[in-house]
Amino acid sequence: MATLKEVAALAGVSQAAVSRFLNNDPRLSLPDSTRQRILDAVSELGYVKKTRKNRDPNRVGILHWYSLEQELADPYYLSIRSGIEEYCAREQLQIVRLFKADAHIRDVFGSIDGLICLGKFSRQEMTEFTSLCPSVVFVDMSSPDPAFTTISFDFENAMKDVMERIARKGHRRVAFVTGKESLNDATEYPDPRLPLFRSYAEKLGFEFEPYLMTGEFTRESGYEMGLQLALKNPLPTCILCASDPIAIGVSAALASHDLKIPEDVSVVGFDDIEDVRYTNPPLSSVRLDSFTMGQYAGIMMKMMLENPHPLPAAVKLPCSFSDRGSLM
Repeated sequence: MATLKEVAALAGVSQAAVSRFLNNDPRLSLPDSTRQRILDAVSELGYVKKTRKNRDPNRVGILHWYSLEQELADPYYLSIRSGIEEYCAREQLQIVRLFKADAHIRDVFGSIDGLICLGKFSRQEMTEFTSLCPSVVFVDMSSPDPAFTTISFDFENAMKDVMERIARKGHRRVAFVTGKESLNDATEYPDPRLPLFRSYAEKLGFEFEPYLMTGEFTRESGYEMGLQLALKNPLPTCILCASDPIAIGVSAALASHDLKIPEDVSVVGFDDIEDVRYTNPPLSSVRLDSFTMGQYAGIMMKMMLENPHPLPAAVKLPCSFSDRGSLM
């Protein structure tokens, strides 16, 4: 059977040019005469492009920055991974599960065709991974460096929307409780929504400085921050939480001080995980469709595997608002 190398030699072009041409790369610019030479070489040699039916399935590594135990406690990341794995299964992409804490994850790079990195990674790690693997997608993080392919949520428009909703309800004393994430090398990822909150709060004339708190993205941390807010005098009239686990913890803390939602304090979460539908009362939340984010990661990976020379892309997914009445 003829090879890609033989087609390239007969057509007088590089293997990369033949591969991109046969994969319909829209960014490939070739003269018509060159395109015809490639077609003639394919015909003369009887070259058959490999398809899923006559090649081994691609192997895709899913590298999670959390441990398995942390992931099980975090519905957000679990949902993203579920979206990735469901898409890969449907497209017959073999999955290799990896965790950052694994001692020998770099040994796997020689046996995978692509890598989906889920969570937060340092610039050094991003550079290393893209040098070791030809197709890498970073999920749930953005980067100012256009060399990386990333998928994240559009927090700027999400924050603008929820802050304007809070303003329309007449709130002026508004709290924002959030968390920070860090890597083992001390790289810290502050919440990008915090400066957005400050900016919009100032424009809308909110009183907010006494009510800003940063902990962890957990129920326990939300509870501790909620206890502090419950003792503020005056109370904030609305608490915007950067994750639903934080919001659930805040709600429990308010209840422990006999403060009712939304009569005494409005509470809004972020993520729209299933749990907030069953709190008392159910919580309004900014919806981050994490499962769909995982699906997009799979789509991006498949495109990269089918195109040997993809342009890096920064994808931002829109958010929406799930109103359950806890913002009044």
